Amino acid sequence: MEFYTKDDVMMIKSTSVRFTGYVAELMDRFILERINSDDGRNVVYQEAEDAFLHKLDDASGVIGIWQGEFWGKWILSAAQVCDYSGNKELKEFIHSAALKLMTYQDDDGYLGTYQDSLMMFAADTEKSKALMGWPCNWNWNIWCRKYTLWGLLEAWRISDDAAILQAARRLADHLIGQLRDNNIRLADTGTFAGLPSCSILKPMVLLYNATGSDKYLEFAQEIVDDLDRADGKAPNLIGNTLSGNPIHEWYPDVPQWAKAYEMMSCVEGMLSMYRVTGEDKLLAAAEDFHALVKKHELNILFSVGFNDIFNHGASQMNAISEPCDVIHWMRLCHDLFSLTGRKSYLDDFELAFYNPFLAGVFRDGKWGARGVRSHGHHYTVFEQAKFKHNHCCVNNVPRGFTNAADTMVMADDDAVYVNLYSDFKTTIAVDSGDISLTVSGDYLRSGKVDLAFDATLTCPVKLKLRIPGWATSSKLVIGGETMTGDSDWFEMILSSGRTNISLEFGRKLVVRNHVPPTADQSGWYEKRWVANEDIMRDSYRLEPGATLVYGPLLLARSKYIDNSEIEMFGPALSDGFSCSLQPVTSDNVNCAYEATFCSDGKEYKTMICDYASAANEVLVNDPHFFSIFF
Repeated sequence: MEFYTKDDVMMIKSTSVRFTGYVAELMDRFILERINSDDGRNVVYQEAEDAFLHKLDDASGVIGIWQGEFWGKWILSAAQVCDYSGNKELKEFIHSAALKLMTYQDDDGYLGTYQDSLMMFAADTEKSKALMGWPCNWNWNIWCRKYTLWGLLEAWRISDDAAILQAARRLADHLIGQLRDNNIRLADTGTFAGLPSCSILKPMVLLYNATGSDKYLEFAQEIVDDLDRADGKAPNLIGNTLSGNPIHEWYPDVPQWAKAYEMMSCVEGMLSMYRVTGEDKLLAAAEDFHALVKKHELNILFSVGFNDIFNHGASQMNAISEPCDVIHWMRLCHDLFSLTGRKSYLDDFELAFYNPFLAGVFRDGKWGARGVRSHGHHYTVFEQAKFKHNHCCVNNVPRGFTNAADTMVMADDDAVYVNLYSDFKTTIAVDSGDISLTVSGDYLRSGKVDLAFDATLTCPVKLKLRIPGWATSSKLVIGGETMTGDSDWFEMILSSGRTNISLEFGRKLVVRNHVPPTADQSGWYEKRWVANEDIMRDSYRLEPGATLVYGPLLLARSKYIDNSEIEMFGPALSDGFSCSLQPVTSDNVNCAYEATFCSDGKEYKTMICDYASAANEVLVNDPHFFSIFF
């Protein structure tokens, strides 16, 4: 098998950013509690490592669970945090953790949490129904090994210890040999039409990058080929995407196969493969996939899907979204921007980050949401896969923050791109020198941003400042001169010395009207929205309502700002209402406004706030804490 590398694959690379302000407070608190604290190391991490000692994932003999994913996810987050913070002690912990995990590796290379490494097919639903009470087909064997492989590769990257890379190779060699010796098609393993198993594509490409061994690239190509089948056999991700049909129409019984996070993970793997091979079809499929998701699955929270399933989430006004889905939507948007330079991907990233992602990060830093909802309270789960201290979404949250840090400022051979405007500091290394940048202001509440550049350059560089897609106007002030923008970017030349720039983006309040679910939709969607919380059943909305978007912010009412339950859950405002906003300060939410509503000839004032901080803590006993509906 021959491969080629396309020399002109575009790649806009991230620079090193440190958040300041509100985002930094949330991020630093979460990283402390989940990664750097004694509990983070001795309780959370240790529980994940112990899964390799106890091997309970296939203990039932019927289904396979996913304790084996958590070690890799914790290490992935920790490694990204290590890059972000430069914490040398964390670097040593990651190194030691990988060496300890390697002591559980079998002589044949197997390293996993299933006692029977060949228990890798979907469970018999008749047998599982007797065990679980419902026809469950869980098996996450190779999905777990994917995260272990990826975690080892990150630990090797951080430590540069060749022994860790060798352990990763032995894990991969065992899996590849096991599949081939037993004539097993990867996409036939696991649950959800093989999507979780096929998502090992990205770590396999990373292993090829680390070793240069064609064995891993050939296996990655086999996965790609199986995602593009002439016979249409599931998941056929590339072929189905390029058909242009909505995801929820690809195959019958959508909830059994259209798993959002895992499907986007496969697309992430396709883009990793594109970076190596330059195969245009892979990039085209990823771009078409993004377009399909945005058209049919972008929900009213600016995340995608409906409680982890791609089932026409854009059609539903009751919204619930898994943070893992938000994070992987952000990752897809980041990758596509880095490969195409199209600013619209940054607009999608921004709306996801500032709204559903931050909403799922609980303010005490100790935990996060399993599902962010449109109203009531967010869905919190404390036990997953028989674990008490690890959770899929919670373990991924640090990566969401670092993904955002990687997106704030990027650069290629032609320009430096300032993409997002949360408060941050960074130093950017370019061919002609270094640029220090500090961003501050009141971007989220009012659209005002101050940028201070200190550059030491042998020759000037091009600077591109993103104009948000939501902006109704844009103004830049530099050296006493004012520029207005009407395109995607402000572009200018940055020279050595100090440069101060002020930006101001105009915004208007956008009213979105939503209709309730139809009778034929209410069953599955209502069940998924309630999500095993009977206390939320009466909160499932069956009446029309409006939501408000102000610049990059989805707005809400909340008990944090003393909105009453009748105000939040009473009758909707009449069509044609108007609203004006005045920013105010609040100790309980990030962005607060005094709102003046005019409806049916009457005027009244109330408080509203940003959706992200309207209910970001454990509130399982209160089904009426917040609402995005007006």
